[in-house]
Amino acid sequence: MIILLTTVPGIEDIVINEVKELFRDRVAPAEVFGSSNVTGKVLVNVSGVTINELKTLGTVEHVVMVLDIGNVGKDVGSLRDCIWRLRLDELLNYYTPNTTIGIMADRSGDHEFRSPDAAALLGERISEFLASMGIKPLFNLDNADLTLRLIIDQDKCVLGISITRKPLRNRPYRRFNHPAALNPILANAMFRVLSPAPSSRVCDITCGSGTIVIEGALLRRDVSFLCIDIDYGYVSGALMNAREAGVDYLVDFVVMDSTRPAIRDNVCAHAIFNPPFGIRIEPLKGVTGFYDSLLRALRGVLRDGSSAVFITVRKSLVRKILAKYGFRIMSERVVEQGGIWSSIFKVVRE
Repeated sequence: MIILLTTVPGIEDIVINEVKELFRDRVAPAEVFGSSNVTGKVLVNVSGVTINELKTLGTVEHVVMVLDIGNVGKDVGSLRDCIWRLRLDELLNYYTPNTTIGIMADRSGDHEFRSPDAAALLGERISEFLASMGIKPLFNLDNADLTLRLIIDQDKCVLGISITRKPLRNRPYRRFNHPAALNPILANAMFRVLSPAPSSRVCDITCGSGTIVIEGALLRRDVSFLCIDIDYGYVSGALMNAREAGVDYLVDFVVMDSTRPAIRDNVCAHAIFNPPFGIRIEPLKGVTGFYDSLLRALRGVLRDGSSAVFITVRKSLVRKILAKYGFRIMSERVVEQGGIWSSIFKVVRE
């Protein structure tokens, strides 16, 4: 079975590693789909995998079971040709005369057509195909039993059946929502980048609703966590979410200003955090002061040789302050965060 996985652009390699880690010898080739290495799409060939197993992938947004893959040009004519060449026979294995059908189309690249044009043509093709079988299609664009997705990236198009009705980023443990909560998919990926040592303590110094520590605790029960935020309401919400996830016993919750920590030095073996989202719209002077205070405090709570992972849009500023406080950048990856290109830094305290 060939599946297409959608994710946050910039973590495709982490998705591939998770798939291989979870399914092991059931995975054949796995590769980034599209015209570059940052498309947010991964094609995987797997065997003997259930739908429920696919839905456990922590770094994936949607899962699409591929029916066929074709080539497309820039104009509407080539799009029509592509859609009409796609094989639809396998659709009959999942469709009954009472099944309602939904149509979705996603397009990336330089084309003369738009996503609604692609969706309309796909709907036309599906109607024609089913009519040839003596079946009258029932379309429902809001709550269909079966959703067909056409995904176009430059000169490639994939037609598939959506396995996920809702995005997998909608975690069931989220009882409390922070107004600027980090996408759990990114939180999961960041924790995989951190890869903490067993039996270590991992600190999130701006934990908000606890997404990062919860994702980390669900992945690794052999580490402990410290969840710190200046806002009592957020810390209470983080505790609620952690209890819902069943990992609260791994996490200590502290209300504290992380720029002026009231905990002992060197308490953390690792740190992972998402600086406050609202800092993006403050004057640059305020941003500079905040990051300076935060990273200075981070140096205090970490031990020599400890690593930290965090995400930010303030790349140039962060590089200067990291050097100022004796942090060495081990890696930097660019990802899309809420429509903005941010960087995930992994650094070590020297």
